[in-house]
Amino acid sequence: MEQVSFWESFTLWRDPMIVAIVSAAMLAYLGVFIVLKRVVFVSAALSAMSGVGVAVSFFLASLLQIPPHAAPAWLDPHLYALGSAALGASFFSYNLGHRRISGESAIGLGYIIASALVILVLQSPRVAQEAHEINDLLYGNTVAVSTHMLWVTTATFGGVVVVHATFRKELLFVAFDPEVARTLGYGTRRWSLGLFGTFAIAVSVTTQAIGALPVFAFMVIPPAAALLLASRLWSVFAAAVGIAVFSAAIGYYLSFIWSLPTGATMVVVAAAWMVPGLVRLALGRIR
Repeated sequence: MEQVSFWESFTLWRDPMIVAIVSAAMLAYLGVFIVLKRVVFVSAALSAMSGVGVAVSFFLASLLQIPPHAAPAWLDPHLYALGSAALGASFFSYNLGHRRISGESAIGLGYIIASALVILVLQSPRVAQEAHEINDLLYGNTVAVSTHMLWVTTATFGGVVVVHATFRKELLFVAFDPEVARTLGYGTRRWSLGLFGTFAIAVSVTTQAIGALPVFAFMVIPPAAALLLASRLWSVFAAAVGIAVFSAAIGYYLSFIWSLPTGATMVVVAAAWMVPGLVRLALGRIR
């Protein structure tokens, strides 16, 4: 049986590939903040916490004996996922470095506890029959993306762009120089909460669209590679987004023609961009 070419099956891969590219661009941009703030595991923690929201929504529907497909709007798993991630972002936005529990420790605790809660809920006999649908919401499906998810992802991307374009100065200042920002009268707590809020929205939506592994990878690998390749902050943002978009597009294409797992292929393509950055770093040290 002759395999259908990539371009002949345009209608099959168009929406999933658009979602992957848009998600990658948004996550890479936000990932620059995460990498420079040295909280790289926050995306994994927020993804796990959004999963708690999904699991809770299905568990409540089972308790009330409401079929998931007939559940009212207030039981929408997407809303629960966003709310749970937002609570986590609010907690992580505190500067815990001066307390007994460091910021990294708090993020690790959040990830571990959230992951355990998801496992407990999913093992409940009440929701076991909905395992397939729950897994799609928790871990995404880069091969089959609904039109609804396409619009949700692009709308989220647009919202993040508007927020960061409007308040770029405040968010950058508070993120990278909070002490000086506080001295100058900036409400660092408020702006930090807003920044982490954009993390929560982006992670909760994209996890349901492309999966937890690509979300974590796109928030860490392209920014890390960009920091090795570029010197100025604006060029780091630009390089990170460019690397992420290229990796999502080429990774999706390679996964299609070679029948490879899509998420993992995109991650490997992105990781390849670390090589020129490491070479540049090594040459710089030799000189």
